[in-house]
Amino acid sequence: ILTALAIGLIALVLALALARVVERTLARTRADQVAVVLLSRLVRLLGIIGALLLTLSVAGVEVGSVLAALAVVGVAVGLAVQGILENFIAGVILLVRKPFSAGDQIRSGDFEGTVESLDLRVTHLIDYDGEMILIPNRDVYNNPLVNLTRRGKRRTVVVVGVDYRDDHDDARTVIFDAVQAVEGVLDHPEPEVLLTELGESSVNFEVRYWTRPDIRSVRRTQDRVLAAAKRGIQDAGMTIPWPIRTLVPDGTFH
Repeated sequence: ILTALAIGLIALVLALALARVVERTLARTRADQVAVVLLSRLVRLLGIIGALLLTLSVAGVEVGSVLAALAVVGVAVGLAVQGILENFIAGVILLVRKPFSAGDQIRSGDFEGTVESLDLRVTHLIDYDGEMILIPNRDVYNNPLVNLTRRGKRRTVVVVGVDYRDDHDDARTVIFDAVQAVEGVLDHPEPEVLLTELGESSVNFEVRYWTRPDIRSVRRTQDRVLAAAKRGIQDAGMTIPWPIRTLVPDGTFH
């Protein structure tokens, strides 16, 4: 018994030392502090259980039956709290890998908004209407995730049409100059104005430009870009046409 206690004490000390090493190693990485503490506690718990089983084995106790009982209990508990465990594991992975941080704007499944916080069960998301959405971590982990703000810039595409009778090379230049001068449009990468469609009543240009990635900057800059493009086209004597329908004698539209 004394030998078993001595071996168990040594195993316990080693397990606690290993837990400290894991905690210090993870602390040097970019892993979230909550995940660091959680994983170190998990290693410590497993080490204590291992030390206890080793002590019982050296003391002559048959640990096979103990392990079997623990396995049965573990399976039963696992089935009972399967959803909780899935969210827990997904939360740990998200905290360690950090695909997003608090303040990032993300799109996950059908939801989009600003991340308020992440715990070991749910991700707290504030949508653009100010409503809080609690998304289970397993859904965030299993679905495609788009981080809209991580790269520091974001591209927006709008379509501007001009009349077929206008000079389209001049129209391209007018739109480009108007967009480039808009507040909030980034210089690099510079805007692009590409002719993409010969529509029913207009020649359509696809205007591509980059802004800061947050939704406020994106929407407000888009408002200014559309207004500047319209004003520039009108000031140049060109026309943004509207759909035209012709009524023929038989009463049908063409």
